[in-house]
Amino acid sequence: MPHPAFTFVAEAGTALTGPAGGRLSGWRIPVKDGTDVAGMPTTNGNPARAYTASDTDPFVQLLIDAGASVTAKTLTSELGATCYAERPGVPVLESPAYPGCTPGGSSAGAAVVVADGTERAAHGTDAGGSIRVPAAACGVVGLKLASRQLPAHGFLTRNVGDLISLTGWEVPAPRRLRIGVLTRGVFARPEVSDRRGADVEKLAALLGRRHDVVEISPYAESRETYAHFSTLIQHSFKSVDPLDSEYIGWLWEMARRLTPEQIGAARAHAGELLGLVAAQWDVDAVLCPTLAYDPPPLGYFSALSPAESFHAQTEWSPWCSVFNMLGTPAIALADVHLGSLRLSGPELLGLALEAERLLTD
Repeated sequence: MPHPAFTFVAEAGTALTGPAGGRLSGWRIPVKDGTDVAGMPTTNGNPARAYTASDTDPFVQLLIDAGASVTAKTLTSELGATCYAERPGVPVLESPAYPGCTPGGSSAGAAVVVADGTERAAHGTDAGGSIRVPAAACGVVGLKLASRQLPAHGFLTRNVGDLISLTGWEVPAPRRLRIGVLTRGVFARPEVSDRRGADVEKLAALLGRRHDVVEISPYAESRETYAHFSTLIQHSFKSVDPLDSEYIGWLWEMARRLTPEQIGAARAHAGELLGLVAAQWDVDAVLCPTLAYDPPPLGYFSALSPAESFHAQTEWSPWCSVFNMLGTPAIALADVHLGSLRLSGPELLGLALEAERLLTD
């Protein structure tokens, strides 16, 4: 019987597989079911939205060309709209690390199949934390790649070494970095659980033996950035049919209310943000919690009104979306998060590998 986190499993001999001997030969990578794979259905989290893709997403094609095999699609929240995945007509998954609780989203299925050992790695996408939130909620590792747009591709694995293999990057020699430690929320100011704050402080102390580690606070325009982020997310749903989803209907309605001036201002702010934040924080990377508190029980977010849910999701993860607005790479090592301001993807993975070793020694 197929794993409930899979929305499609290819029959024997029909998986898309790259050339033997390629860099990723032998890797089986399920793809998030909001990303097209030729010949496979894309449902975007709702069977009523299903269609069979005629083309393969370019990012996924790169993996196949490198030798990977795509055998399945993984469950996502509908249209990737939420950091939980619960709707009628699809399985409701729970976190392997927190039974009875949400596994996060929108890359929910990807996180679950990696966390429970079904898959070594899985593909995901991330427009506001959709890889890193479920990675933390399921106790695995999640990498969001750099992107000029809010959405970015990435991977979920159980260790940083597998991410290095998947990307094919050569990690540079270590150098002394300036790392900012941030335990206050940026897009919201929730009460951060003592354990999660302590995990960050522990890693900060360990990294401080080799790097310059400094405390930082939310940058002055952080609330303004959150408003612009909300505008860009809502605007992305302007042409979507809500079907039976109250939440997506709310996003669609909010999108209709936006003015061209609001959208232009949001885009302009995003374009200027990296310089603005780098000037205030003056660090190479930021260390913070991934989530403010443990995953809530299944049904918590879906029981709220759409507006309440949008805010509650931000309260749960008030750091991840900043790095979507910045366009820089970011990684969740389960409960702790490293986001880049000045580091390339390979440099960030090098820092993450160092952090992983320090935490496991």
